[in-house]
Amino acid sequence: MKILKVILLITICFLFSCNKKHEQNDIEKSNDSIYVYNQNQTKKEDTVCLNEEKRAEKDIQSGKLVYFYFRGKTKMYRSNKEMKTLLSAYNIEIDSALVSCIPDLNGFKRNCYASKMRIAIENKYGNEFISTLRNLAEIQFVINNPNLVFKFEECDTTSRYPNTKNYSDYFKKPTEDFEKQFTYPNDYKFKSGKYYSSTQINFILDKSGKISNIETDCSFTDTENNKFAEYFKNEAVKFVKKTKWVPAKFKGINVNSEMHFLYFHK
Repeated sequence: MKILKVILLITICFLFSCNKKHEQNDIEKSNDSIYVYNQNQTKKEDTVCLNEEKRAEKDIQSGKLVYFYFRGKTKMYRSNKEMKTLLSAYNIEIDSALVSCIPDLNGFKRNCYASKMRIAIENKYGNEFISTLRNLAEIQFVINNPNLVFKFEECDTTSRYPNTKNYSDYFKKPTEDFEKQFTYPNDYKFKSGKYYSSTQINFILDKSGKISNIETDCSFTDTENNKFAEYFKNEAVKFVKKTKWVPAKFKGINVNSEMHFLYFHK
């Protein structure tokens, strides 16, 4: 009889401790955005996002608005200082958020506070409000930095070669014109395989159309042609110097820009 009582007591203690453990696990999981209702059913809630949205709603109700620009795997702007000045006229703050290349987990979202704020700003000022201000900020950035040299790809897609109608012509016409006036050396070894030899000229084109900082590079697939490297470089540089290049533009404003002339040899 005593043995049965002991066994019964141990069983009750064991069951009680298991229930306490399950309760503790339920609490821990709820803090981790996972609620366990029973052994066969779970429900996930993104409490981080929910809390961010609640905080945003509270701030919006109090009159606070914040515009977020994103950093990371996205288009980057250098005009955030100018954007801050423009936004201040509307009593809108500016901040940044990180964009990750890692996809969101199923059912979870990032930057919920920023998203709520963006919607509130658009509801109050219109869908084009931010893009319009950003365009003005970019223009002001150019004005504030007159000596900045823009990368080639940062500039507007307008041709920088004379007598061309569009941007695509810019990538063909210089090569065509160079070939018309270029003479290959008599004992030059022409291309015989699938790889090309090339001559490249890098330079800076300023906003007035003048060029500077000329750098040259020449490579040959056939080493016997290496003796012609200086000739190819000199001819390409002469072509670049005599060309009346059209200044690059950024937001329609003339700017200094990096330039490249690349010629693939025959």
